[in-house]
Amino acid sequence: MISAIIVAGGKGERLLASVPKQFLEVRGKPILLRAVERVWACSRISEMIVVAPEAFLPQTRQMLSGKEAKIVAGGAERQDSVYAGLQACSAQAQMILIHDGVRPFPSRELIERVIGAAEKSGAAIPGLPLKETLKEVDHKPGTVIGTVDRSRLFFISTPQVFQRHPIMDAHQRAQNLGFYATDDAGLIEWAGGSVVMVPGEETNIKITTRLDLKLAELIAEELGI
Repeated sequence: MISAIIVAGGKGERLLASVPKQFLEVRGKPILLRAVERVWACSRISEMIVVAPEAFLPQTRQMLSGKEAKIVAGGAERQDSVYAGLQACSAQAQMILIHDGVRPFPSRELIERVIGAAEKSGAAIPGLPLKETLKEVDHKPGTVIGTVDRSRLFFISTPQVFQRHPIMDAHQRAQNLGFYATDDAGLIEWAGGSVVMVPGEETNIKITTRLDLKLAELIAEELGI
């Protein structure tokens, strides 16, 4: 059994909108609803947990009315929200999929690719190679120190999929010690586990800025959704 956690507990302050960005619409449909529907479309998923800001739980319940989803309140940080979602997962779940609620376009193929890799390795994430040149810069004078070798560097996204016990244990240890990572795979690495990467998708964008919102409109139109 695979449980999916859609993490949408953030405030989205960079967009300066009246509601958190996950509740903004792309072509007439909320970003969060799009993310939930794309993950739910994968037949491998047996359970859906949506983590939303406490103040927006009623709005989230209304948005997902008619869908079999557990809705729980998020925490102060993304990691706290994921932890809340983990606590709501069924005891029968053997694998946990964690996806950002502001990534509305993961394809079924991507989701199944990450799940398949995690079933073999225990933990899997999608990634894309960097396209731009990277420079290390001394911030104060703005002087370039050197060029970074990008051949082993990748942009990492979600969904990320893990065997249940390693990700639960890593989150519990991090909660106990007050350690925070930038993603869930980072907790597995911190706890001494290994993670594999599979090819990601350029359309699986994370909506953070108004430019991202405009790009999302184009992607949704191109995909016909």
